[in-house]
Amino acid sequence: MFATTTQVFNLTAVNVNESLISRAQSIIEVYIGRLEASVTNTTDLEYLKRAVSYQAAYMLNNEDIVFEQIAASTISQNDSVVTFKPGDQNAPWIAPLAIMACKRLSFLKTRYIRTGKIDPVTLLSDDIDSDWTTI
Repeated sequence: MFATTTQVFNLTAVNVNESLISRAQSIIEVYIGRLEASVTNTTDLEYLKRAVSYQAAYMLNNEDIVFEQIAASTISQNDSVVTFKPGDQNAPWIAPLAIMACKRLSFLKTRYIRTGKIDPVTLLSDDIDSDWTTI
C-alpha cells in the first residue's frame, strides 16, 4: 500500500484501519489511472502516500458520500440545492487535498515534443547523440 496506518496518523492526526486505507488507495488508483505496482518514482510514491492518507481521512466520516453520491450539476429537493463546480465531477468522491497531491505526480504532468524540419547536416553527422536542429 502507498500508506500505512501510522503514516496516515502522522499526516492527518486521524486513526484509520488498513481496510479503509485499502479502499482509499483503490479510489486514488482509479483517479490517477495507475496501479501501485506501476509507480516506481520515489517522489511520486511520496505524493501518493499523502493522497491516500488524505483520502482515507476524508472517507472516515464520509464514506457513504464517496460510494453513493451522484454526479450532477444541480439537484433540488425540498428547497435544498447541491451544485458542483462546472467540470469538477470528482468533488464528492476525492478529498480536496488528495486532488492537490495527485496534481504533482510526474506522469500526469503535461508533456511536449519539439517538432520542425530536420537539419540534414545534423542528421548525417557521426555525432549520434546530437539533437534535432531546426532550420
